Amino acid sequence: MARVMIVENPEKPLWLAKKLLFALNHEIVFETGNGYEAIEKYNIIKPDLLILDLILSKNDGLCVLKEIKKSHPESRIIIVTLLADPKLLEDCIKFGAHTCVTIPFKMKDFVTLVTDVCNSPYEKLKAAPVIID
Repeated sequence: MARVMIVENPEKPLWLAKKLLFALNHEIVFETGNGYEAIEKYNIIKPDLLILDLILSKNDGLCVLKEIKKSHPESRIIIVTLLADPKLLEDCIKFGAHTCVTIPFKMKDFVTLVTDVCNSPYEKLKAAPVIID
């Protein structure tokens, strides 16, 4: 079981992904759509996994990714976004995301990604290829 923090665009909630996380016995420890709040709470909560959208209020997901990775280089982060810009997604991997998933995505693939990122020793994690369905 992992402690998961979700930072998402409140206009496009990841309700199905949340249901899957619960079904996999993961605990959602915090949710927000505010980028600044995400950074502040990450520093306090230190979740096992961060699921991060790129479109947020009060800061963007790429800035949140950079800030969290600067303070917590060992953090495990999955980007989930509507933005399918290959350059932006490559930047996310470059700045430390473990994988990027574009919406819509296959739930089976999402479950596999979460399981792999949560269960692999950090030093063995490699940035995964970008999934664009």
